[in-house]
Formats: sequence, structure tokens, C-alpha cells
Amino acid sequence: MMMQHKGMTGAPIATGARDGFENRMRRITARNLRAASMKVTEMNPNLARWYCLVVKRGHEFDVENSLKEANVEAFMPSERVVFVRHGRKIKSDRPSFPGYVLVRFVPSNEAFAGIINLKNVFDLVGGASGYHVIKDADVDVFKRISRGEDVTRVATDKTIGDGSEAEITLGPFAGFKCVVTGVKWCRQAKASVRIHVEGRAFDIDSMPLAFLKKL
Repeated sequence: MMMQHKGMTGAPIATGARDGFENRMRRITARNLRAASMKVTEMNPNLARWYCLVVKRGHEFDVENSLKEANVEAFMPSERVVFVRHGRKIKSDRPSFPGYVLVRFVPSNEAFAGIINLKNVFDLVGGASGYHVIKDADVDVFKRISRGEDVTRVATDKTIGDGSEAEITLGPFAGFKCVVTGVKWCRQAKASVRIHVEGRAFDIDSMPLAFLKKL
């Protein structure tokens, strides 16, 4: 006679295996992130580079905080906005480039693996031959803006519109050629653009029109 074991199912075993795998991956990610930590950066400052992460929209601050908690240098360009809700003025910070966060570390296989496997991170901007490296000077522009310092203003080309081809001259995407997919005219005109990196397309919203030079 076959004995029945009441209450035994396969679900707890599967769940336990999944939890074990997830815990193991978290430990591996944490170990790899140590290779990207500021401790390593401070020991090798000349080797450290700024990169641009592609992250889940709406989670830019979460990614920045997770990196900082792991002692990895991160910076998310943001801007202060004021809006009215129920008759009250509310101030809030929003990402200057939704879907992207900047990170600085000494490049290594372990560091890249730790960064890419972080929650809400999809990839880094780049192609088959390597990831896009951002110049320190281009990051400093946004750091000065975030500190409220005056930054040299650049004239806006009002002939730029949908379909215009342009070169990005300032900021973390400086040097890329792009196609303008939309323009929002306001006090600080912004454009939506698309860049191509070795066959891969990256869409960028809220690109200051002053950062674009029409080709």
C-alpha cells in the first residue's frame, strides 16, 4: 500500500531553491560591487572612469542610493522643479536625464558585473567595443549646477526641430551625434533625442536644447 504524506507539495522546495539562488546572486553582486567601491577608486584615482547606467525609469534615485550604500561613487544629475498641488507650491527634484545614472569606478570584470546586476539597472551606455566613458569636465558641469553655482550659458539654436541632426556638446553624452525626435519649448527648452552607439539606440529625454549644435 502506498502511503500518502499529507501537506507535502513541491512548491516549498521550489521556493526554497529560488530563494537560495537569489541570496547567492546577492552575495556575488555585493562581492563584485566591492571592486567598484570608492576604496578601490581612491587607491587608483588615475584609472577611475565615469560611466552612464541605463536604469528603470522612476527608480533613478533608488539606484543612486543603492550605489552609495555600497560605497560606489554615483551621481544623478537632477533639477529642482516647482509645481502647484491643491493650491500649494511644492518643490521636488527630478532627474535631468530620466532613465540614466552616472557612476565612477575603476573598470574591471568584477566591477562591471556588480554594477550591471544591481537591482533596476539594465545596462551601461556603450557598444561591442566598450562602454562610453564620460569626461570628468562634463560631469563637473552638472555638479556645479546642483550646487547652485553659475555655469556659462550657451545660446539656444531655435532652428532645431523634429528630425534635426545635431551634435551633443555638453554633459555626459557630449561628443555623440543624435537625431532630435521632439522639442519642448519653455523657459529652458528641452529636446528628446536618439543616439546610436555601434548599432544600439539610446533615447534621451529632457536634453537641454543649449547642449545641441545643429549639423
